[in-house]
Amino acid sequence: MNQGQASRQDKLILSIDLGTTNSGVAVWDDPDGRVKMLKTGDAGHNLMPSMVGWDPARRTWVVGDAARDLGQRHTSRVAYSTKRYIGRRFTDPGVLYGRKDLTYKLISGGGEDQLRDVVADLGTDQDGEPLRLTAPEVAAKILFELRKDAARALNMPLEELKYAVVTVPAYFNILQRKATLLAGRHAGLEEVTLLNEPTAAALAYGDAVLSGQEKHILVYDLGGGTFDISLLEVSHDEVGYVFCTRVVDGDTFLGGDDIDAAVGRWLAVEIEKKHGQPVLPDDHITRERLRRAAERAKMDLSTEDVVTVELGDLELGSRTASDVRIELTRAQLEECAADVLDRTRRITRRAVEDVAGLAWDQIDEVILVGGQTLMPAIRRDVEKLTGLKPRVNDRPQSAVALGAGEYGRILSLGREKFHEKTVMNVIALPLGIRLDDNTFETIVQANVTVPHASRPFPVTTTEDNQPQIHVEVLQGPRDATHADQCIVLGSILMEVPAAPARTPRFEVVFDVMSDGTMKVIVTDTRRQRQEVLDIVESRRVMTWGDSPQDA
Repeated sequence: MNQGQASRQDKLILSIDLGTTNSGVAVWDDPDGRVKMLKTGDAGHNLMPSMVGWDPARRTWVVGDAARDLGQRHTSRVAYSTKRYIGRRFTDPGVLYGRKDLTYKLISGGGEDQLRDVVADLGTDQDGEPLRLTAPEVAAKILFELRKDAARALNMPLEELKYAVVTVPAYFNILQRKATLLAGRHAGLEEVTLLNEPTAAALAYGDAVLSGQEKHILVYDLGGGTFDISLLEVSHDEVGYVFCTRVVDGDTFLGGDDIDAAVGRWLAVEIEKKHGQPVLPDDHITRERLRRAAERAKMDLSTEDVVTVELGDLELGSRTASDVRIELTRAQLEECAADVLDRTRRITRRAVEDVAGLAWDQIDEVILVGGQTLMPAIRRDVEKLTGLKPRVNDRPQSAVALGAGEYGRILSLGREKFHEKTVMNVIALPLGIRLDDNTFETIVQANVTVPHASRPFPVTTTEDNQPQIHVEVLQGPRDATHADQCIVLGSILMEVPAAPARTPRFEVVFDVMSDGTMKVIVTDTRRQRQEVLDIVESRRVMTWGDSPQDA
């Protein structure tokens, strides 16, 4: 048993699905012998809106339902969908694209800290002080609120709840994972274990889809902000079942939020047709009302063929307030969702056909996860593509939290098996270093099973008496060939004794852990000196301004 396992053994471990749209917390219930969702907020729902805002009347930060209600009155003071921006640079094309539909401002953090480069600017407080939160700080407030709700539901002191499994999209890169870990620590969680969302789903659905033979299980996870597709190999021996993640793919900027935005744009067009007045880009209140109306209509159309969107007292520019009634059919919703469906279809084909090299008749089970899979068009599309009727429970949006609860139980028992099940994961994106000609040298291929230690990669000097070598650590998209296509995870600078070019010998090793975080080790083979870059435990990015209680 390693030290991490020992520290968690016999501890109560919270299991948190930190979602783009909604978040939830679950725990293992010993008397019932199963995982249970805990109630959140004053309303006592199983899921809490992933929203944080500043309430000027109460002069305090509010989270969840309170932030959602605040957003109806103060649209620019509430941050939402920030999971899409965590661990990203402000100049990321996805950030620039996504912020155009937001009702609050995103600004740059200055570019010096990759984890804090996307900032929600929510205006100023009563004293004129800026109200700004980085994406990890928004996540920290959500996690802290869930931790408080759990303490209340379990009737336990808050300080005793300091261990958690937090789920992340399988396609999250290392910076996104690192930012999530730091958010957890900022929320007062001493130890956070990351678990890929599709793996959590497999644990939640496991017993329903397993039998004695080896199976290929496709996990299709479409939530509010992210899409993951994972191919699991499930086998069985005399010990029990083994879940092995063979392929992961996806898009961290693809989900139900995109459908909501498309429906909101459609509603704006219809309003202009009927009332002759456009919804202006800076009319944040109307845009927020359209976004909420679009989300409600989308959910209603999961069971209805047509809904009426009613918006009373809608102010459009200088016109007198109008009452708006617009019919939205399921067919029109599906037209708005066509781009999202097409993108998920292409990613799914790539994962199964191109990466895994499988034919569709080699897939044995398809599991649907995420609230957006309640949409009938998505279920039809997946069934048509795979040739299999997908499995989905009544509340697919809770599956990830429930599966995380299963894994939390594994950890609390101090072992890697629970009910005869074992989980193995892969890293989603290639890892490597920059070569002098701007080449991206891949050292760890995508979809390698983790934990994984790479073979040593040799590096040396290019000039006589070169005083240092600079190893820049990168994570690229799957098809990256040039370093400037990748994100920079960090760098190592080592001194070099005076010597002719190409005489010094160094080796680079990537040591990737099971949660996707890693260490990069550069060794001077002649002097047996090492420098280590820990992608998680960087002291520079561990500096937080507030205490956990202020989160």
